[in-house]
Amino acid sequence: MRYKKLRYYLFTFLGLLTIAALAFLLKTYHHGFFKKTATGLQYQMIRQGKGPKPHAGDVLLLDVSCKTEKGVVLFSTADEELPLAMPYFENIDPKDGSLAEAVKMLQKGDHIMCKLSAEELFSENMDAMAAQYGVKKNTKLFLHLQLQDIMTEAVYKQWETNKIAMLQKIQQEKAEQQFKEDAETIANYLKENQITAQTTASGLCYVIDTPGQGAQPKQGNKVKVNYTGRLLDGTVFDTNLVAVAEQHGVYNPRRTYEAFAFQVGLGQVIQGWDEGIMCLHQGDKGRLFILSTLAYGSRGSGGDGLIPANAILIFEVELVAIQD
Repeated sequence: MRYKKLRYYLFTFLGLLTIAALAFLLKTYHHGFFKKTATGLQYQMIRQGKGPKPHAGDVLLLDVSCKTEKGVVLFSTADEELPLAMPYFENIDPKDGSLAEAVKMLQKGDHIMCKLSAEELFSENMDAMAAQYGVKKNTKLFLHLQLQDIMTEAVYKQWETNKIAMLQKIQQEKAEQQFKEDAETIANYLKENQITAQTTASGLCYVIDTPGQGAQPKQGNKVKVNYTGRLLDGTVFDTNLVAVAEQHGVYNPRRTYEAFAFQVGLGQVIQGWDEGIMCLHQGDKGRLFILSTLAYGSRGSGGDGLIPANAILIFEVELVAIQD
């Protein structure tokens, strides 16, 4: 009996020890094991390419991203839509563990991850980068480099010429996809909440809850509007009504709460407002269901992500006045 108890405790202890060891290894090596060059650069080959190595005078197309140990992305070329173009110099004298050394290791198709301190990565730009990204000199960063293509100078010049057109095409394709997703989301929301709305050619949906008796505004008219802006989940992010602001915790004592005045149809507000307000008559109270592509798009708006990227917005509006 004692032997069985002793064996049970021994196995339990060994099991706990194993779990602790695994936890330590996961904590220590959650980014994987790194090799080290003679100069001290720590790197990990994520994917081995099969293409050629660059030569002096070539221009590299690199996908670049930088993350902290906690996975926070500091910067990424994905945000810029196109990869980074970087001239390649074979006579670069890499410092110990530097970005230059990492680039010189690449061949076409390679994806490597380097572990660097912020000071090693940003070097003489450390102060500016620290202010921009909120990192300290000894902050460990994980830099991903993917060599997409190697171009001659002539090919690069043509690529640079076509760059604007490529960006416009990418942005157009993304906008079209986002439009479809937003339109479907709004349609489902209206159906679930048994709301009958009118839809314009742009995809804007609107409802007149309380009809007014006045005229419709025309492009260039100055209008005054009371409003409350919400996200699709009901979160109020802005209003010009004191009671609503206080109720939802967005009241700002330094702000003047009065009807919002602007010239409609001239791009002084988001597209969804320009179009939506011109659908109303003076005195109308209604709701605008605005696709993100007619609002703040992929950039969002407001401090601290108040309006997230690609957010669909709902505005409760009242057209108070129209002036010629």
